Amino acid sequence: MTGMYDEWSASVRVSLAAQTVAEHENGGTCRQCTPDGCPQLEIDRPILDAHRAERAQWLAERTRR
Repeated sequence: MTGMYDEWSASVRVSLAAQTVAEHENGGTCRQCTPDGCPQLEIDRPILDAHRAERAQWLAERTRR
């Protein structure tokens, strides 16, 4: 059984960033897309990357216990 603090969760902002990144990785676009790229993707990708790095660190620390 896991404790209350043994699970990793994402904020709403991270969840929204993940949706934007996934949509673009699957060949989709969004309302902010321009011929020069997507400014929203430029904002969201670092948010998701930081979340993934924090989660990886959390998992590594958790497995050391």
